[in-house]
Amino acid sequence: MMTARSVVAIVAAFCISANALVPNALPTNSRREVFGRAASTFLAPLVIGTLPANALEGCGRASHNCIRTAWVAPSSITSSSEVASEIRAVLSTYPQQGQSGVDCNGWRIVNDKLESDAAIITLEFKSCVGPAALAINLGQPFIDDLKLEIGKDATTGNMKVNVLSRSRMGSTDVSVNKKRLIYFLGKQLKEKGWSVPDPKYPYETSIGG
Repeated sequence: MMTARSVVAIVAAFCISANALVPNALPTNSRREVFGRAASTFLAPLVIGTLPANALEGCGRASHNCIRTAWVAPSSITSSSEVASEIRAVLSTYPQQGQSGVDCNGWRIVNDKLESDAAIITLEFKSCVGPAALAINLGQPFIDDLKLEIGKDATTGNMKVNVLSRSRMGSTDVSVNKKRLIYFLGKQLKEKGWSVPDPKYPYETSIGG
């Protein structure tokens, strides 16, 4: 991955080259505009690649079926590749038949980009088929999405994983997302020394729960 120092060196070289190419006859303001537009076009992709992806969306303020949280790795884990390895190992142990009465119809990885600049993995989980699924979803399982994104904790500097677990349908999830995170995935990481806060729905936070 390109470092900040490499980006600075490229920017400096670019400015020197651009200064030689832009006619001196142009007014100062025009020269600045030329440099600015050129930098935006050619250098922005390089700079953006060095920044956190921050790709995860948030939950609605009073949501009952969406959880946004973060898991912080122990200080012994210092690279994205180590985090990716830990996350994949934990996910691989999640039972296809579900656990704690949730996710009875299995799960799958939709997109794994943990090793890319995006540093994100997306999964689908299929619910058990209970009365709600029979009544409003034609007897088909409900689908929940789980997104995990590698980043760094602003307070400790440790590696972390941003977490978004959300139901696609309905106004509540009867605690399915919470069970997925706290009873299995979060529990597994805690046993490996990670800092894993109890996941809360936004409505719980808003009422001080």
